[in-house]
Amino acid sequence: MKETLNSGENNKRPPFIFRNPLVAHGTAYIVDKSIGDGCTPEGHQLLRKIVVRICKGDEISISHDIPDVYHGADLQIEVEGQKNIPSSGPTIFIANHTRGGPMNSIGQFFEIIKEAYVARFDVVDENVREPFIIIQKGLAKGKIIQYFTGIFYEIAGHSLNCEVVEIPRYNDKEIINGQKLKACAIDRITNGGAALWAPQGTHRDARDLCFPEKKGNGFLNRVYSEDRNVQLVPVRLIPDLQGNVKIFFGPVIVLQHIIENGGINYFTEKHLDPLGKDRTL
Repeated sequence: MKETLNSGENNKRPPFIFRNPLVAHGTAYIVDKSIGDGCTPEGHQLLRKIVVRICKGDEISISHDIPDVYHGADLQIEVEGQKNIPSSGPTIFIANHTRGGPMNSIGQFFEIIKEAYVARFDVVDENVREPFIIIQKGLAKGKIIQYFTGIFYEIAGHSLNCEVVEIPRYNDKEIINGQKLKACAIDRITNGGAALWAPQGTHRDARDLCFPEKKGNGFLNRVYSEDRNVQLVPVRLIPDLQGNVKIFFGPVIVLQHIIENGGINYFTEKHLDPLGKDRTL
């Protein structure tokens, strides 16, 4: 199977203002204050170093560079079902989006990437072996915050080899705006890569597994038009009362089966919801 790297956009340098050492270290301080709560002193130090590197335009490996940031943090992550992760091939990890775990609930997504990287041992190309995350462009908390975090998320997305989409706008639970996922993201999947996708787009109660149907099925159909045999791995995130989180990887389902049986919310009902059923939410 053909394996390709990202589209080459990762060579794009961050704006000069972010490469300024004072701005880079200031950004690192803000990020650490925002998501570093509960990390060890070593974790705080490493997080700031990584953010400075991101501002410089360095390439950062999620599976290799990030996990040490939250190692030993106050909130913990447990994982079950790693045996369900395929060792190679086009794969989409589809997860619910809830609060829990270290780094202000971001650590759970990095842990999924780490576990997936380890399991995808039959993929030779390191850039293809490590899954990419589909992330939104910034925080939806006011226009000024949205603007500046949008710039940083673009920079971080390039550095982390992720794909960045627009912030979703909702009508009830449906996403009503075009999020502009680039065609190269589909190519990265169908050419042997893997992606982590959390369709809900924002934190929801762990029991709420209703995914945006129009956008969810739209994405799956885009992938299906290129390769109907892409592997889907359900990933359920369940927090406990203390704020720790457990990650459950479910058995692989072929994309064609999901498309033919109702799409994204069939997937959640039949394959995501049963995971971790014996756990208290």
